[in-house]
Amino acid sequence: MDQHITDIKDPDIDYGSEPENIPLHQRPSISIRAKIAISFSLFFILSFTVTVWSYWILTKLEHKIEFLEIADNYMVEIQQARRFEKNYLLYRTDLDDALGHLKTADKILKNNSEKIEKILGPNHFNTMVSYMSKYHDQLILLGAAENDAAKEAIVPSLRQFGSQMVSFATEFVEKERISVTRMFLLAKRVPLYFMSAIFVLMVFVLVFLTRQLLLTLNRFMEYTKRIGEGDFSPITPARKYRDEFTKLAEAFNHMIKELDHKHNVLLESHKLRAIGTLVAGVAHELNNPLNNTLLTASMLTEDYEALSDEEKREMIDDVINETERAQRVVKNLLDFAREGETEMALLKIDKIVEDSTRLVVNQVRFAKVDLTLDCEPNLPLIAGDEQKLKQVFVNLILNAVDVLPPRGKIRINVKKDKVPGYVLITVEDNGPGIDEHIQGRIFEPFFTTKRRAKGTGLGLSVSRGIIKKLGGYIKLKSVPGKGTVFIVSLPATDSPSEIMSK
Repeated sequence: MDQHITDIKDPDIDYGSEPENIPLHQRPSISIRAKIAISFSLFFILSFTVTVWSYWILTKLEHKIEFLEIADNYMVEIQQARRFEKNYLLYRTDLDDALGHLKTADKILKNNSEKIEKILGPNHFNTMVSYMSKYHDQLILLGAAENDAAKEAIVPSLRQFGSQMVSFATEFVEKERISVTRMFLLAKRVPLYFMSAIFVLMVFVLVFLTRQLLLTLNRFMEYTKRIGEGDFSPITPARKYRDEFTKLAEAFNHMIKELDHKHNVLLESHKLRAIGTLVAGVAHELNNPLNNTLLTASMLTEDYEALSDEEKREMIDDVINETERAQRVVKNLLDFAREGETEMALLKIDKIVEDSTRLVVNQVRFAKVDLTLDCEPNLPLIAGDEQKLKQVFVNLILNAVDVLPPRGKIRINVKKDKVPGYVLITVEDNGPGIDEHIQGRIFEPFFTTKRRAKGTGLGLSVSRGIIKKLGGYIKLKSVPGKGTVFIVSLPATDSPSEIMSK
């Protein structure tokens, strides 16, 4: 036993090689760690993308704002040059002020050529420089003209190039302002988009963690509950892929296998206790036929010469009958004590219950308890193990006998259940009943209300395990002071194939 416990704790055991774990181990593997890493990688990638985009958009906005500042300074100088141009045409003032502002505008272009060219592009930048150069040339020609007629001839070209220069710069400045406004609007919206994406991703990760962790943990809680109720069927795959929980499921299957073995050991030990209880009654049951046999054989020996052949034959028949009676008692006890694996067969439940009552008839008689059995006719067959079912009903009857006073009553009823496809067996007594605060623990292993010398606390736990393994259930109804009823429901079957599927 110690070796088994050590094996369960050993992390080096290859549970996947065990037959019940092969279906779990054959699936492709995707670990929960990898899935969580992928989920957080998505968070990182999204955050990194938004950060890089924000850095890029802020850099671009910075360049555009610098361009707008340069363009504003450039426009101021151009407009001043046009103003002094108009003053010259109206009042013939000095053109040096116009040329001075134009020179400052040209200096602004040259000093910030890389930034402006990056925003406008080489072609548009060259066009802007060209317009300003032509306008400058026209101003020089205007100042060099010797008479008013010559000056008037230059004015249309001067105004054309000046207007083109201003309108070209104004158009691009306006476009950049609109672009900056749009980029600011987008920059304000992106955090909202980012938060929405984070929320969706969080919901996805939450659902993922719920499905991968919480639901799986709930499933394992159901497994533990099922094992606690005596169902030792192995865990089967629930998802397409293997993960860390697969190792846990394989360890569970190994534990279930060991628990099933230990459960069978406990079942056999409890059966031995029941056999010990039965032997006391069987000894009395055997005593009568053996005494009768001995008495008849002694009389036959002593009076053999004086007896007629007919009397001899009658005495021999008495010996045979009493011997057969003893043989039946021993056979019933041996059948009940027979060891072996679960052997499923089609059984008559009324016969199983009748045989169980015969096994305890002497205990019932010694306790001066009245036992009645009522079986409904034409009951369907059930699929089960005969000896284990007898053990269940013997245990229920003996439990009732232990708590009943003399002249107490036990009523056993076998009938079809109200639920189609089931057979119902009730074992009812009019004893003291069971207190409400301990009714929920009555099926727990090693829990007993009997004196330590009389009970181990395994009988009802083992019985529930047997009934549950056969697809049925066992329930308790008890009213303190009025008695107790144990209700056993077993699935009926008329097809041998149902037995093979168990």
